[in-house]
Amino acid sequence: MMKKRFKSVNPDTPVSKVVKLLSSIELSMLPVIENGKYVGEVVQSDLLKVIVDPRDLPSHIIMSEPLLGMSFCPETARDIMRRHPLFLKPDMTIRQAAKRMFLNNAGVLPVKDKGKTVGLLFADDLVKLLSKVK
Repeated sequence: MMKKRFKSVNPDTPVSKVVKLLSSIELSMLPVIENGKYVGEVVQSDLLKVIVDPRDLPSHIIMSEPLLGMSFCPETARDIMRRHPLFLKPDMTIRQAAKRMFLNNAGVLPVKDKGKTVGLLFADDLVKLLSKVK
């Protein structure tokens, strides 16, 4: 169930284009690919954090959300993307993939084979696979 075809952006993609792409697909995130390598993702909820006025929120929430109420206007995907070096290997079991996602609070992880991103595995894909197990 790994998605082999997916829309992505590069780190220098303008935020305006990222927003348009996110609004045109059924996913809540876009992978950020640079020179064929998965370097992170832009998540819809992170875009919302950028425009929220922190004066309207309790201080404990502001302290826990690094993007909340940024003092600058992000221009590119690089400014707002989540960076992580996590990935899955094609030979991992469903249980191993689920464990890695769970332990890292990741809803999607790239699948890499010989250093190249060959697809994306989403948590909802794992749930669908598990629903078919008898």
